[in-house]
Amino acid sequence: MIRLKFVLVTILCIITSSCSFDEVLDPNNPSLEGVLTNASKAELQSLITGLEARHRDYVDNATEMFGTFAREVTPFFASDPRFTSDWLGDGGPTTYPDFFAAGGTYLTPYQAVKQANVLIASVENTTSVDAEETAGYLGFAKTIKAYQMIWPLMQQYQNGIRIDVEDIYNPGPFETYNDALQAIRDLLDEAATDLGAAGTTFDFNIKMGFNTPDQMLQVNRAIAARLALYAGDYAGALTALQSSFLNLGATEPADLSVGPVHIYGNSPDINNPLYYVTDQPTNTILIVHPAMVEDLLPGDGRAEKFLQRTNLVNNSGVPYQGEYQDARWETNTTSIPFIRNEELILIYAEAQVFAASGSNVNAETAINVVRNIWGLADYDVTAQTDDQILEEILFQRRYSLWAEMGHRWVDLRRTGKLDATHVDLRDGGTIIPQVDRPSSETNWDENN
Repeated sequence: MIRLKFVLVTILCIITSSCSFDEVLDPNNPSLEGVLTNASKAELQSLITGLEARHRDYVDNATEMFGTFAREVTPFFASDPRFTSDWLGDGGPTTYPDFFAAGGTYLTPYQAVKQANVLIASVENTTSVDAEETAGYLGFAKTIKAYQMIWPLMQQYQNGIRIDVEDIYNPGPFETYNDALQAIRDLLDEAATDLGAAGTTFDFNIKMGFNTPDQMLQVNRAIAARLALYAGDYAGALTALQSSFLNLGATEPADLSVGPVHIYGNSPDINNPLYYVTDQPTNTILIVHPAMVEDLLPGDGRAEKFLQRTNLVNNSGVPYQGEYQDARWETNTTSIPFIRNEELILIYAEAQVFAASGSNVNAETAINVVRNIWGLADYDVTAQTDDQILEEILFQRRYSLWAEMGHRWVDLRRTGKLDATHVDLRDGGTIIPQVDRPSSETNWDENN
């Protein structure tokens, strides 16, 4: 109990110490009350900026840890052998409480959730904004809050997560995976209603590239489509896609990359966490798993994501050398998309296969949009079973969404394919289906 209280208080302190909201004796430690009571527009903008910044903090852990679980990548990180021994499941498929280096997809998303909750409370307790402006703040905050809750839920899976965390000293119970997923979807729907009432422009500035209420509504519906797919609600996915930024008319890679982004910068901002200098001697780098290169179809343009190194990397915990590195990021400040048109096209394809009103021909069309752009011949659904078409879609998702915050692990798990047929275990490890609940959470429930 003491440990969780400390963590929760720390979250609150981190969030409320980054910006000065009112006149205080110590400018480095402003009061939370100052922004919760009749906040000015400048103070609300500070909260918006802080939320957008915190919105990025899950990226490296989701990409590295979830990606390792699915053998998309291998962490050649010499700083600690547990990056390989624990993440590759050397101890078996069951993890342990306080699993090594898992906070980035549990604690840090809840920090963003807390930031969103502070913003929501501040907007609801100020006279500085009118009803239309208020709807914009609430729609943005709830959309980001919902998105951030995805990461603890994907990490914990059947353990479930807490959804009600507004009162950090009296958090709500753990919700099951299905109930938590539905609660997140409901929050997105609530946010969509707010965004629909927010007019044509926001009263604040954001930098993710989809910066108006209508554009943010498209992002909201794109996220809703992803979660509908996770819930097996294929009709719901197709409905959400209709109001998203899905573009089935894509003809080139740039069309596939359209979507909102996380912005990075130089100090005092943070760098792109997935960027590594090209082909430099190092003992700390995220390596492309060799199966990704070996299984690539001839002529697939997505090979450009993988750069072959001349300086091979060694790690004592892995029985192969690191030969390829991530080639997607031009500089250490390159933006990272967090949902893209390419994903939406493949969501559409999968939903068409399994929705009662869907069409395998429509799925084929969507699959071939992706295949053709990357230089591959058409895929023919004729005489293919639904499961065979799903395998094709998962194969395309494997390369299209490679190292984009752990899609492969989630995809295989949700489709019942998280097995040795789909996960290359040449490292001798095992498949990890979920991470253990943190001991601080268990202790809290036992002592309250």
